[in-house]
Amino acid sequence: MGIPPVAKPGLINRLMAGLLLLFSGQVLALQNHLLIISGIAGDEEFRQQFSDMSLSLYRSANKIGIADSNIVLLTEQPLVEAPGAHRVSDRQTIQKALTEINTKAQPDDRIFVVLIGHGNPRGDSAVFNLPGPDISASEFAEALDIFDDQALIIINTASASGPFIKALTRKNRIVITATSSGREFNAPMFGEFFILAFAEPGADRDKDERISMLEAFDFARREVRRSYDSDKRLLTEHALLDDNGDGVGSLDPEGDYADDQTDGVLANRIYLQQPVALVAGLASELVELLKRKQEIEQSIDELKKQRSSLSQDNYYNQLERLLIDLALLSREIRAQGG
Repeated sequence: MGIPPVAKPGLINRLMAGLLLLFSGQVLALQNHLLIISGIAGDEEFRQQFSDMSLSLYRSANKIGIADSNIVLLTEQPLVEAPGAHRVSDRQTIQKALTEINTKAQPDDRIFVVLIGHGNPRGDSAVFNLPGPDISASEFAEALDIFDDQALIIINTASASGPFIKALTRKNRIVITATSSGREFNAPMFGEFFILAFAEPGADRDKDERISMLEAFDFARREVRRSYDSDKRLLTEHALLDDNGDGVGSLDPEGDYADDQTDGVLANRIYLQQPVALVAGLASELVELLKRKQEIEQSIDELKKQRSSLSQDNYYNQLERLLIDLALLSREIRAQGG
Protein backbone atom coordinates (compact mmCIF):
# COMPACT_ATOMS: atom_id res chain seq x y z
CA MET A 1 0.00 0.00 0.00
CA GLY A 2 1.60 3.28 -1.12
CA ILE A 3 1.91 6.27 1.15
CA PRO A 4 0.58 9.60 -0.19
CA PRO A 5 3.52 11.98 -0.68
CA VAL A 6 2.11 14.71 1.58
CA ALA A 7 1.68 12.54 4.66
CA LYS A 8 4.37 12.34 7.33
CA PRO A 9 5.63 8.81 8.17
CA GLY A 10 4.80 9.27 11.84
CA LEU A 11 1.24 10.22 10.99
CA ILE A 12 0.83 7.24 8.70
CA ASN A 13 2.18 4.85 11.34
CA ARG A 14 -0.23 6.19 13.94
CA LEU A 15 -3.08 6.15 11.46
CA MET A 16 -2.42 2.60 10.34
CA ALA A 17 -2.20 1.37 13.93
CA GLY A 18 -5.53 3.02 14.67
CA LEU A 19 -7.12 1.61 11.53
CA LEU A 20 -5.95 -1.92 12.27
CA LEU A 21 -7.53 -1.66 15.69
CA LEU A 22 -10.66 -0.13 14.26
CA PHE A 23 -11.29 -2.91 11.76
CA SER A 24 -9.79 -5.93 13.54
CA GLY A 25 -12.24 -8.76 14.04
CA GLN A 26 -14.82 -6.78 12.04
CA VAL A 27 -15.70 -4.91 15.24
CA LEU A 28 -15.87 -1.12 15.18
CA ALA A 29 -13.86 0.49 17.95
CA LEU A 30 -15.40 3.92 17.46
CA GLN A 31 -18.87 4.26 18.97
CA ASN A 32 -21.54 6.90 18.57
CA HIS A 33 -23.55 8.23 21.51
CA LEU A 34 -26.85 10.03 20.98
CA LEU A 35 -28.61 12.36 23.41
CA ILE A 36 -32.09 13.48 22.31
CA ILE A 37 -33.54 16.39 24.28
CA SER A 38 -37.20 17.16 23.59
CA GLY A 39 -38.16 20.41 25.30
CA ILE A 40 -41.41 21.92 26.48
CA ALA A 41 -44.13 21.90 23.83
CA GLY A 42 -46.67 24.45 25.00
CA ASP A 43 -49.68 22.82 23.34
CA GLU A 44 -50.86 19.41 22.21
CA GLU A 45 -50.04 19.91 18.53
CA PHE A 46 -46.40 20.63 19.22
CA ARG A 47 -46.26 17.96 21.92
CA GLN A 48 -47.27 15.35 19.33
CA GLN A 49 -44.85 16.76 16.77
CA PHE A 50 -41.91 16.74 19.16
CA SER A 51 -42.80 13.23 20.34
CA ASP A 52 -42.94 11.96 16.76
CA MET A 53 -39.59 13.56 15.91
CA SER A 54 -37.91 12.19 19.04
CA LEU A 55 -39.16 8.65 18.51
CA SER A 56 -38.36 8.73 14.80
CA LEU A 57 -34.77 9.74 15.51
CA TYR A 58 -34.45 7.12 18.25
CA ARG A 59 -35.70 4.36 15.94
CA SER A 60 -33.51 5.45 13.03
CA ALA A 61 -30.43 5.53 15.25
CA ASN A 62 -31.23 2.13 16.68
CA LYS A 63 -31.91 0.66 13.25
CA ILE A 64 -28.59 1.84 11.87
CA GLY A 65 -26.53 0.34 14.63
CA ILE A 66 -26.39 2.61 17.70
CA ALA A 67 -26.99 0.42 20.73
CA ASP A 68 -29.85 1.18 23.11
CA SER A 69 -27.28 1.69 25.84
CA ASN A 70 -25.76 4.54 23.81
CA ILE A 71 -29.03 6.42 23.24
CA VAL A 72 -30.54 8.71 25.88
CA LEU A 73 -34.01 10.19 25.35
CA LEU A 74 -35.19 13.07 27.55
CA THR A 75 -38.73 14.39 27.11
CA GLU A 76 -41.16 16.78 28.73
CA GLN A 77 -43.71 14.03 29.44
CA PRO A 78 -43.63 10.22 29.24
CA LEU A 79 -44.04 8.80 25.74
CA VAL A 80 -46.07 5.62 25.45
CA GLU A 81 -43.80 4.13 22.78
CA ALA A 82 -40.52 5.28 24.29
CA PRO A 83 -38.12 2.58 25.51
CA GLY A 84 -37.15 2.51 29.18
CA ALA A 85 -38.27 4.64 32.07
CA HIS A 86 -39.17 8.26 31.44
CA ARG A 87 -36.49 10.89 32.11
CA VAL A 88 -37.61 14.51 32.12
CA SER A 89 -35.79 17.02 29.93
CA ASP A 90 -34.98 19.57 32.62
CA ARG A 91 -31.60 21.17 33.19
CA GLN A 92 -30.58 18.88 36.03
CA THR A 93 -31.34 15.72 34.07
CA ILE A 94 -29.58 17.05 30.97
CA GLN A 95 -26.42 17.65 32.99
CA LYS A 96 -26.67 14.20 34.51
CA ALA A 97 -27.12 12.58 31.09
CA LEU A 98 -24.10 14.43 29.69
CA THR A 99 -22.02 13.31 32.65
CA GLU A 100 -23.11 9.68 32.15
CA ILE A 101 -22.12 9.82 28.48
CA ASN A 102 -18.79 11.45 29.29
CA THR A 103 -18.01 8.74 31.84
CA LYS A 104 -18.31 5.89 29.35
CA ALA A 105 -17.28 7.56 26.09
CA GLN A 106 -13.79 6.80 24.77
CA PRO A 107 -11.57 9.53 23.27
CA ASP A 108 -12.36 8.50 19.68
CA ASP A 109 -16.11 8.19 20.22
CA ARG A 110 -18.55 10.74 18.85
CA ILE A 111 -21.27 12.50 20.81
CA PHE A 112 -24.45 13.59 19.03
CA VAL A 113 -26.83 15.96 20.84
CA VAL A 114 -30.15 16.86 19.21
CA LEU A 115 -32.44 19.55 20.61
CA ILE A 116 -36.10 19.30 19.59
CA GLY A 117 -38.47 22.02 20.71
CA HIS A 118 -38.96 25.77 20.98
CA GLY A 119 -36.47 28.56 21.47
CA ASN A 120 -36.62 32.26 22.16
CA PRO A 121 -34.25 35.17 21.63
CA ARG A 122 -32.64 36.63 24.74
CA GLY A 123 -30.75 39.83 24.02
CA ASP A 124 -28.03 38.99 21.50
CA SER A 125 -28.32 35.30 22.33
CA ALA A 126 -31.10 32.74 22.72
CA VAL A 127 -32.51 30.06 25.02
CA PHE A 128 -33.92 26.58 24.50
CA ASN A 129 -37.24 26.07 26.30
CA LEU A 130 -37.28 23.32 28.93
CA PRO A 131 -39.61 22.10 31.68
CA GLY A 132 -38.57 24.40 34.49
CA PRO A 133 -35.85 27.02 33.82
CA ASP A 134 -34.78 27.38 30.19
CA ILE A 135 -31.17 26.86 29.18
CA SER A 136 -29.28 29.61 27.37
CA ALA A 137 -26.75 29.08 24.60
CA SER A 138 -23.87 29.98 26.93
CA GLU A 139 -25.17 27.70 29.70
CA PHE A 140 -25.45 24.83 27.25
CA ALA A 141 -21.91 25.51 26.04
CA GLU A 142 -20.69 25.31 29.63
CA ALA A 143 -22.50 21.99 30.13
CA LEU A 144 -20.72 20.56 27.06
CA ASP A 145 -17.28 21.63 28.25
CA ILE A 146 -16.92 18.31 30.09
CA PHE A 147 -16.07 16.69 26.74
CA ASP A 148 -12.36 17.18 26.08
CA ASP A 149 -11.44 14.65 23.39
CA GLN A 150 -14.57 13.50 21.61
CA ALA A 151 -16.01 15.04 18.48
CA LEU A 152 -19.31 16.74 19.32
CA ILE A 153 -22.18 17.14 16.89
CA ILE A 154 -24.93 19.45 18.17
CA ILE A 155 -28.14 19.99 16.21
CA ASN A 156 -30.57 22.58 17.55
CA THR A 157 -33.81 22.29 15.60
CA ALA A 158 -35.65 24.96 17.61
CA SER A 159 -36.82 28.41 16.65
CA ALA A 160 -34.40 31.29 17.35
CA SER A 161 -31.55 28.77 17.48
CA GLY A 162 -29.02 30.72 15.38
CA PRO A 163 -27.08 32.23 18.34
CA PHE A 164 -26.16 28.72 19.51
CA ILE A 165 -23.59 28.62 16.68
CA LYS A 166 -21.41 31.34 18.20
CA ALA A 167 -21.79 30.00 21.74
CA LEU A 168 -21.00 26.35 20.95
CA THR A 169 -18.37 26.64 18.23
CA ARG A 170 -15.10 24.79 18.86
CA LYS A 171 -12.57 22.88 16.82
CA ASN A 172 -13.64 19.27 16.23
CA ARG A 173 -17.31 20.23 16.58
CA ILE A 174 -20.23 20.44 14.22
CA VAL A 175 -22.97 22.87 15.22
CA ILE A 176 -26.18 22.98 13.19
CA THR A 177 -29.09 25.32 13.85
CA ALA A 178 -32.51 25.52 12.24
CA THR A 179 -32.38 29.31 12.01
CA SER A 180 -29.75 31.91 11.23
CA SER A 181 -30.60 34.24 14.12
CA GLY A 182 -32.74 34.74 17.21
CA ARG A 183 -35.08 36.86 15.11
CA GLU A 184 -36.30 33.81 13.18
CA PHE A 185 -38.67 32.74 15.94
CA ASN A 186 -41.45 31.02 13.97
CA ALA A 187 -41.57 27.25 14.47
CA PRO A 188 -39.13 25.88 11.86
CA MET A 189 -39.60 22.84 9.64
CA PHE A 190 -35.89 22.05 9.38
CA GLY A 191 -35.76 19.53 12.25
CA GLU A 192 -38.44 17.26 10.83
CA PHE A 193 -36.64 16.99 7.51
CA PHE A 194 -33.21 16.63 9.13
CA ILE A 195 -34.45 13.63 11.13
CA LEU A 196 -36.24 12.24 8.07
CA ALA A 197 -32.91 12.22 6.22
CA PHE A 198 -31.74 9.19 8.21
CA ALA A 199 -34.70 7.15 6.98
CA GLU A 200 -34.81 8.54 3.44
CA PRO A 201 -32.59 6.94 0.73
CA GLY A 202 -32.78 10.13 -1.31
CA ALA A 203 -30.62 11.90 1.27
CA ASP A 204 -27.67 9.57 0.54
CA ARG A 205 -26.06 11.72 -2.13
CA ASP A 206 -22.88 9.65 -2.61
CA LYS A 207 -24.68 6.27 -2.30
CA ASP A 208 -22.36 4.89 0.38
CA GLU A 209 -25.22 3.60 2.58
CA ARG A 210 -24.57 6.29 5.17
CA ILE A 211 -25.96 9.75 5.72
CA SER A 212 -23.31 12.28 6.65
CA MET A 213 -24.17 15.34 8.69
CA LEU A 214 -23.62 17.44 5.57
CA GLU A 215 -25.96 15.23 3.53
CA ALA A 216 -28.66 15.45 6.22
CA PHE A 217 -28.22 19.22 6.42
CA ASP A 218 -28.44 19.65 2.64
CA PHE A 219 -31.45 17.32 2.40
CA ALA A 220 -33.34 19.19 5.13
CA ARG A 221 -32.48 22.61 3.71
CA ARG A 222 -33.62 21.52 0.25
CA GLU A 223 -36.90 20.03 1.51
CA VAL A 224 -37.66 23.10 3.62
CA ARG A 225 -37.30 25.35 0.60
CA ARG A 226 -39.39 22.99 -1.52
CA SER A 227 -42.16 23.02 1.08
CA TYR A 228 -42.20 26.81 1.31
CA ASP A 229 -42.18 27.14 -2.49
CA SER A 230 -45.00 24.63 -2.80
CA ASP A 231 -47.13 26.63 -0.38
CA LYS A 232 -46.08 29.90 -2.07
CA ARG A 233 -44.75 31.27 1.21
CA LEU A 234 -41.75 33.47 1.92
CA LEU A 235 -38.93 31.46 3.47
CA THR A 236 -38.69 32.46 7.14
CA GLU A 237 -36.02 30.00 8.34
CA HIS A 238 -32.42 29.71 7.24
CA ALA A 239 -30.45 26.81 8.71
CA LEU A 240 -26.74 27.18 9.44
CA LEU A 241 -23.83 24.74 9.75
CA ASP A 242 -20.50 25.52 11.40
CA ASP A 243 -17.71 22.95 11.63
CA ASN A 244 -14.49 24.94 11.25
CA GLY A 245 -14.60 26.51 14.70
CA ASP A 246 -14.92 30.12 13.60
CA GLY A 247 -18.41 30.65 15.05
CA VAL A 248 -19.84 31.80 11.73
CA GLY A 249 -22.33 29.35 10.29
CA SER A 250 -22.75 28.75 6.56
CA LEU A 251 -26.05 28.74 4.75
CA ASP A 252 -24.60 26.64 1.94
CA PRO A 253 -21.58 24.65 3.19
CA GLU A 254 -19.77 22.86 0.40
CA GLY A 255 -17.38 20.54 2.20
CA ASP A 256 -14.71 21.49 -0.33
CA TYR A 257 -11.34 19.89 0.45
CA ALA A 258 -9.56 22.70 -1.40
CA ASP A 259 -10.31 25.30 1.25
CA ASP A 260 -9.42 24.62 4.85
CA GLN A 261 -11.70 27.45 5.97
CA THR A 262 -14.82 26.06 4.31
CA ASP A 263 -17.64 24.81 6.51
CA GLY A 264 -18.76 21.29 5.66
CA VAL A 265 -15.43 19.44 5.43
CA LEU A 266 -15.84 17.78 8.84
CA ALA A 267 -19.61 17.35 8.45
CA ASN A 268 -19.02 15.56 5.17
CA ARG A 269 -17.12 12.82 7.03
CA ILE A 270 -19.19 12.44 10.21
CA TYR A 271 -22.03 9.90 10.15
CA LEU A 272 -24.71 8.95 12.63
CA GLN A 273 -24.34 5.39 11.38
CA GLN A 274 -21.73 3.06 9.93
CA PRO A 275 -22.30 1.46 6.51
CA VAL A 276 -24.67 -1.49 6.53
CA ALA A 277 -21.85 -3.57 5.08
CA LEU A 278 -19.61 -2.77 8.05
CA VAL A 279 -22.25 -3.81 10.55
CA ALA A 280 -22.84 -7.09 8.71
CA GLY A 281 -19.16 -7.85 8.12
CA LEU A 282 -16.82 -7.13 5.24
CA ALA A 283 -14.61 -9.01 2.85
CA SER A 284 -10.93 -8.41 3.61
CA GLU A 285 -10.36 -6.69 0.24
CA LEU A 286 -13.10 -4.17 0.96
CA VAL A 287 -11.69 -3.55 4.42
CA GLU A 288 -8.36 -2.66 2.81
CA LEU A 289 -10.05 -0.28 0.39
CA LEU A 290 -11.87 1.46 3.24
CA LYS A 291 -8.60 1.77 5.17
CA ARG A 292 -7.00 3.35 2.12
CA LYS A 293 -9.92 5.77 1.69
CA GLN A 294 -9.59 7.00 5.26
CA GLU A 295 -5.82 7.31 4.76
CA ILE A 296 -6.31 9.58 1.77
CA GLU A 297 -8.87 11.70 3.62
CA GLN A 298 -6.42 12.12 6.49
CA SER A 299 -3.66 13.02 4.02
CA ILE A 300 -5.88 15.71 2.53
CA ASP A 301 -6.41 17.16 5.98
CA GLU A 302 -2.67 17.07 6.64
CA LEU A 303 -1.95 18.78 3.33
CA LYS A 304 -4.40 21.56 4.17
CA LYS A 305 -2.51 22.24 7.40
CA GLN A 306 0.70 22.65 5.35
CA ARG A 307 -0.85 24.98 2.78
CA SER A 308 0.78 28.19 4.05
CA SER A 309 4.26 26.62 3.78
CA LEU A 310 3.84 25.35 0.21
CA SER A 311 3.87 27.15 -3.10
CA GLN A 312 0.49 27.44 -4.78
CA ASP A 313 1.48 25.10 -7.63
CA ASN A 314 2.91 22.49 -5.26
CA TYR A 315 -0.16 22.61 -3.03
CA TYR A 316 -2.68 22.24 -5.84
CA ASN A 317 -0.67 19.55 -7.64
CA GLN A 318 -0.57 17.41 -4.50
CA LEU A 319 -4.22 18.12 -3.79
CA GLU A 320 -5.25 17.17 -7.31
CA ARG A 321 -3.46 13.80 -7.07
CA LEU A 322 -5.11 13.02 -3.73
CA LEU A 323 -8.58 14.00 -4.94
CA ILE A 324 -8.23 11.86 -8.06
CA ASP A 325 -7.07 8.91 -5.94
CA LEU A 326 -10.01 9.45 -3.60
CA ALA A 327 -12.54 9.60 -6.44
CA LEU A 328 -11.21 6.43 -8.08
CA LEU A 329 -11.09 4.58 -4.77
CA SER A 330 -14.63 5.65 -3.85
CA ARG A 331 -15.88 4.32 -7.16
CA GLU A 332 -14.17 0.97 -6.54
CA ILE A 333 -15.64 0.77 -3.01
CA ARG A 334 -19.14 1.40 -4.34
CA ALA A 335 -18.63 -1.26 -7.03
CA GLN A 336 -17.86 -3.80 -4.29
CA GLY A 337 -20.92 -2.89 -2.27
CA GLY A 338 -19.17 -0.72 0.32
